[in-house]
Amino acid sequence: IGRCYNIGKGVKQDYNKAIEYYEKAAQNGESNSMNNLGFLYENGEGVKQDYSKAKEYYEQSANLGDQNAIFQIGNLYNRGYGVKQNYLKAKEYYKKSRNSDGFYQIGILYEYGRGVKRNYLKAKKYYEKSSEFNNSYALNRLGNLYFYGHGVKQDYLKAKEYYEKSSEYK
Repeated sequence: IGRCYNIGKGVKQDYNKAIEYYEKAAQNGESNSMNNLGFLYENGEGVKQDYSKAKEYYEQSANLGDQNAIFQIGNLYNRGYGVKQNYLKAKEYYKKSRNSDGFYQIGILYEYGRGVKRNYLKAKKYYEKSSEFNNSYALNRLGNLYFYGHGVKQDYLKAKEYYEKSSEYK
C-alpha cells in the first residue's frame, strides 16, 4: 500500500501515507519497505533529505538480504552522500549486490580508474556481466570500448552491434 501512495497508483499520491505504511511494514521486518524508506530519505521525497537516515534504512534492508539496498549503499559511498566518498567500499557493495546495476557501476570504476587502477579489460568484463541482464547502459559502454579501441581492438562494426542492442532496451 505504501508503494501505491508513494507513486500515486490507484490513489492520490501522498508521501505521508506512504511513509506511514512503509514504516509499519518495516517494523514487521519487510525489507523492501526499509529500502523504499531509504530511497525517500536519500532523495528528500516527502521527508527532509537525510543521507544518514537513508543509510540506516538501507543497512537494515541489506541485513535482510535485499540486493537493491546493498547496491544503494554502494551508491552512497560512490557519491559520498552521508559518508566519506570511498570508491573501494562502493565496489565492495556493488559486488555484494550481484545485480546488473552493480556490475555496471564496477565497470565504470575500472573504466575511469576510480579507486582502482584504470583497466579497460576489467571494465569490459563487468559491462559484459551487466549486459547479460540486458542493461542498455552496459551495452552502450561496451560499444564505446570498441568504438574507441579502449582495451580491445578498435572495431566499428562490433561497436555498432552493441549500440543497436543498447537501443533495444530501456
